[in-house]
Amino acid sequence: MSQSNRAGKKSIKGFTLLEVLVAIMIFAMLSLTAYQVLQGVLRSSEISKEHSDALTKLQRAMLIIEQDFTQIVARASRDGSSDDETLRAITAGRSLYGSEDQGIEFNRLGWQNPLNLLPRSNIVRVRYRLQEGQLQRLYFLYPDLVTGQEPEVQVLLNDISTLSFRFWNNGWKSVWSPDTSLPEGIEITFTSKRYDEIRRAFLISAGGVIKQ
Repeated sequence: MSQSNRAGKKSIKGFTLLEVLVAIMIFAMLSLTAYQVLQGVLRSSEISKEHSDALTKLQRAMLIIEQDFTQIVARASRDGSSDDETLRAITAGRSLYGSEDQGIEFNRLGWQNPLNLLPRSNIVRVRYRLQEGQLQRLYFLYPDLVTGQEPEVQVLLNDISTLSFRFWNNGWKSVWSPDTSLPEGIEITFTSKRYDEIRRAFLISAGGVIKQ
C-alpha cells in the first residue's frame, strides 16, 4: 500500500457514539424548550380569548339591561286579579319569581314590531331574577296575563352570586311600594365571580301609572 493511500484512510473520521448521544440530548432539550414555549403561547392566547369572550358577554348583557331600564313605561300589568288597586308598574322584592335573591318586574317600551305585523304591542313585560347562578331575563309576549302564557327565559350572565335593586326618589330606597308613580332612577347591583361587584344606575322617565 502506498503512502498516499495510508494518509487518505487516516484522514477519514466519523462521530463517536458519545458525540451522537450528546447531539441527540441537545436536540431533545431544544425541542422540549420549543414545545414549552409553544404551549405557553397557546395557553396565553386561550386565556386572552376567554377574557375577551367574557367581556363581550358582559357588555352585551349590560346593553340589554340598559335598554330595558331606560325604557320603563308607567303601565301596570294585569295578573288576573280583579282589584285594580293592586296593580303596579314596578314589582320588586326578595325571592320574587323564583329568584334566589331579589327579583323585579316591569313593562318597557321599544319592542320592535315593524308595521305591526306581529300579534303583539311594542310593550314588553320583563322580569329579572337570579337562579342557579344565572342572571336571567324573562319576558312575555303580552304585558297582561294571558292564560297559558309562559315567559321566555334569556340567560344574560353566569357565575352570579347576588342580585339587588334600589330606587331613587329624594334618596336611595331599598324597596319601592307606590303603585301610582315610578321612581326617578333604578340601580341594579350584582356580584360576578369574575368581575366582583357590578353596579349601574339608570334614570327613569317620570309619569303616573297607567292601568289599562
